[in-house]
Amino acid sequence: MSVSDIDQMETQLDEVADCFADMMKQVFVEEPEIFTGRSTKWDWNEACSAAADELRKELDQVIAKFEVKLHNGEY
Repeated sequence: MSVSDIDQMETQLDEVADCFADMMKQVFVEEPEIFTGRSTKWDWNEACSAAADELRKELDQVIAKFEVKLHNGEY
């Protein structure tokens, strides 16, 4: 079993990805002028959600990488 499959770890990784999305969405609220002509708030929020989903998948891969190294006695 992978650590990333344990419910507590799953929850924490989800929270990290959600926090990332929320923080990035806040950028539009705080500095909407930097998006003028580039993106609407809706487009930006969609992009932030997609990025958070990708981040979540990457976090699983990083955890798996370190689990393998740990099991292989690299530490």
